[in-house]
Amino acid sequence: MTFNAVPFMEPSQDFIEAGSTEIWEYINPNHDAHPMHVHLVNFQVLNRQPIDAAGYQAGYEKWLDGGRKPKDRPVLANYFTGPPIPPDPDEAQSEKDTVKSCPETVTRIITRQFDPPMDMIASIPGSGTELPATYVHHCHILEHEDDDLMRPWTIVRRGEADGGDSDSDSAGARRRGPALRTGGRRDQ
Repeated sequence: MTFNAVPFMEPSQDFIEAGSTEIWEYINPNHDAHPMHVHLVNFQVLNRQPIDAAGYQAGYEKWLDGGRKPKDRPVLANYFTGPPIPPDPDEAQSEKDTVKSCPETVTRIITRQFDPPMDMIASIPGSGTELPATYVHHCHILEHEDDDLMRPWTIVRRGEADGGDSDSDSAGARRRGPALRTGGRRDQ
């Protein structure tokens, strides 16, 4: 199991601008739930949406086998099987650092302001964060962490993000996706 079929030890591919707001999509085509934990930030659960997991997985594997060409990447919206489902009552209107990524769904979270602590912490010299700053997100099931279901992400200064694989919504939040794709193969 990996994020986007990339092993944990590979360099960070997700560069987030300090102070930005982003929506992350955890796509889980498996039959198991994953408790996804994001280091440093709190977030809110936006929603979950059911997907044709087998169809999406087949399209994703074809994309990987074809060399990851951007034009051939499967479009998530083509695999939705129902409307978005609001967060569970214990998730609504509360800050989280871990979210349950349900089987055969896309789980969306929103982070408002990726701002690491830059100032000195507890009067300890050199304790503030310097940018770029790299953190991780991972599945909180130990066996899944051991199997590389964790990846680094990096906060950079405004204007230094790669722009990568994202778009913006009407609220100005960058959508990155898919942030999670789990499966039994690894591309090295």
